Amino acid sequence: MNKYQILAVCLVAVLWGCGQNPTPRQVTMDFVGSVIEGDSAAIIQLLDVDLMVDKRMEEIPPTDSTQTHDYFKNLIIKNLTGEGGTRAFWKQHRLVVNDEIIKGDTAQVELTLLDQEKGSIQYLLVHLYRTKGNWRVFKYL
Repeated sequence: MNKYQILAVCLVAVLWGCGQNPTPRQVTMDFVGSVIEGDSAAIIQLLDVDLMVDKRMEEIPPTDSTQTHDYFKNLIIKNLTGEGGTRAFWKQHRLVVNDEIIKGDTAQVELTLLDQEKGSIQYLLVHLYRTKGNWRVFKYL
């Protein structure tokens, strides 16, 4: 190989490495960081709030018309930003993003919440799906 071919191979390798999409674990870390920082734009980019609401609406009886899609959407965003309950709770804990399990275009990432004052540990599963090559959060339990 001459020096131009070596340079071309190196350039392709660098571009290929830079073009990789984040893993579900990386997206979960970004999502958690966005919630703790209160970055609503990043939260909206990483969380498919409409899909999350659609899943929640399936659990609501059709006769309960007070629980609208917009109501739940606003509630979720409110809980993840500002003085919202989820954000406040996550900020009070040490969060550890654990292993990911990928099955096709869906994934689960375990999130551990450590309360150092009380000595308690809680676990959440963050559910993601892949769309257009990118992972998005759609549920966290």
